[in-house]
Amino acid sequence: MMNNYLKTLFSLCALMMGALCLHAQPMGWAMVDGITDGSRGENPVVVTNCDELVKALGKRDSTRRTIYLKGRIEVPALLRVKDVQNKSIIGLPGSALVNDRYTLDKDSTGILLIERCRNMVLQNITFLGPGAFDRDANDNLCLSRSERIWVDHCDFQDGMDGNFDSNHGSDYITVSWCRFRYLKQPWPKLADDTNDDHNSDHRFSNLWGSSDREGAMSQGHLRTTFDHCWWDDGCRMRMPFVRFAQIHLLNCLYSSNVAVTYIQARYLSNVLVDACAFVNQPKNVKLFQTPSASNRQFADYNIRFRNCLGAPDVEQRHGNADFLEPPYAYTAEKASLVEALVKAGAGATLDISFRGER
Repeated sequence: MMNNYLKTLFSLCALMMGALCLHAQPMGWAMVDGITDGSRGENPVVVTNCDELVKALGKRDSTRRTIYLKGRIEVPALLRVKDVQNKSIIGLPGSALVNDRYTLDKDSTGILLIERCRNMVLQNITFLGPGAFDRDANDNLCLSRSERIWVDHCDFQDGMDGNFDSNHGSDYITVSWCRFRYLKQPWPKLADDTNDDHNSDHRFSNLWGSSDREGAMSQGHLRTTFDHCWWDDGCRMRMPFVRFAQIHLLNCLYSSNVAVTYIQARYLSNVLVDACAFVNQPKNVKLFQTPSASNRQFADYNIRFRNCLGAPDVEQRHGNADFLEPPYAYTAEKASLVEALVKAGAGATLDISFRGER
């Protein structure tokens, strides 16, 4: 009995030491006017299946808890995490959250929805979806009505509707060292699909603000830093697509082989593309896209490129807002260094380990 006690104690201590080895806190919007620190490494637990993950997250729970993902965790349908605070979800090497079934049943699609949550950290997680298909399905990850969220060193693959979206007034977000890609060919448009809005190649990675008409909830929110992120092969558009948000893209890498448009600056967006690298650009790719002349009702936007590789300095706006200057201290790497840095570190690359058995 004593051996089992010592074994458990040793495992928990090792888990806490592993937590201390992680990045302590983000930079950027997630640390403006407050702190985003998740569980602070407290109360570690290992989960190996979806039921254990649901239990560890709790319901309307604000207890600090560090949840380690171990192995391939199958998610049968969108996991809705609501009204939860102070949690860190951390992937151990080789782990993944997976919903890769191709289905027309929307309720069976998607992986993780963070809704009405606060102070959440997601780190070193691989999200595996079924491939892109434009049927208003769910995303690999979505933030809704949540604030103080840090998503770090995650790998998003083959989201059905999107890889990672944010909407409905979510705020104070930092997305750092994440990798977005599509490794599977998109599902073809069905023969009986007469909806012209359904695109047969919906490898659209990141949507920030789901509708021009959600302004009452999102205007002044959705403030996000993308720090050293990588839009890799297969991403076609929405890197990201932005409404309402103040978005700082810092030292990000764009290398998709099928890109049509990188960044879409739409209604009330204010986007700063700062020392990013655009490499292996497909022919005729657009650096950015703004509202069309026929959509003047929602044509208020700002976008600025500065000190980038593969893109000229640009300032373009329609409206009276000042161009974004982030309200936090940061240091930008030279754009010429970004490709090597990001390729070496982005994605679920953290070497998180612990000793002992669960």
